[in-house]
Amino acid sequence: MRRITRHIILIFCILWGTSLYAQNDIGISNYMFDEISYNPSFTGEGETFRASLLARKQWLGMEGSPLFQTLSVDGKTKNIGGLGLHVVNDKIGFENQITATVNYSYGVNIGKKSRLTLGFAGGFINRAIDEDEFVFQNQTVSDPEIGTENSYMIPTLNVGLNLMIHEVVTIGVSSTHVTNNSLIINNMPRHFYGYAQCRINQNGKVMIVPTALMKYGSDMVQIEANTNFYLFNTCWLGASYRSKEAVVALAGIILKNRIFIGYSYDYNIGDKSRYSSGCHEIFLSWRMRKDPRQKGFYQSTRLFN
Repeated sequence: MRRITRHIILIFCILWGTSLYAQNDIGISNYMFDEISYNPSFTGEGETFRASLLARKQWLGMEGSPLFQTLSVDGKTKNIGGLGLHVVNDKIGFENQITATVNYSYGVNIGKKSRLTLGFAGGFINRAIDEDEFVFQNQTVSDPEIGTENSYMIPTLNVGLNLMIHEVVTIGVSSTHVTNNSLIINNMPRHFYGYAQCRINQNGKVMIVPTALMKYGSDMVQIEANTNFYLFNTCWLGASYRSKEAVVALAGIILKNRIFIGYSYDYNIGDKSRYSSGCHEIFLSWRMRKDPRQKGFYQSTRLFN
């Protein structure tokens, strides 16, 4: 009985944050370090090759709670723009979903210190259901729909646009799964994102970076606000608030200006706090040294010079 109750609670939480028809995009606390996961226009804007791994365990203490890993690789080519790859392995209860996209971006300089970039990402989503995890109330009767389609693949297309102003302010908008026009179980619903970031340099020793992300999808609006403090370009500390869901503590170190190791802990608030002891997230990012002969702008605070 206790196991059934936990499953009911988990399903309720997932549906509350998504839809009765389809799953939402993943949500990460270190979103300011992995912009290409929701806006392909950031692909290659660091003007150097970079690769990142991220893992997140959500809603600790709840059986079957979400667990996912991401891989991001991108860089700027000499002539054709930014190219990248983004892969997500997402498991929730008895469902496993793998999303893989190839990203492309092209930017133009506007004046000396501003840049406008357009990006696209195309790929596929593979969703599989482990029917062995199903428990029927009547063990002698099974649902005829179970097992008829326990794995399927659908295409996906994402688009994004971002504007960097004077190398200080960045504003971006994007949409994922733009070709999906119906909320059915075989489709991911469209999601829309708005992104804003500002870098405030304090005498070259401390960088204050406030960031905001707005998400809309499946009739749900969520706003996340973050401020990170970067100290001597060697480490950072920060905090975030995710509307009606969590407060987040973030920390990380920067090794030789090339390796970024970050961690965040989500403390759940609201209804989920009664059933979950929080969320853990960790990421590792590596980049090549920036070629001083290159011109242009880098977008993310993960790419400090």
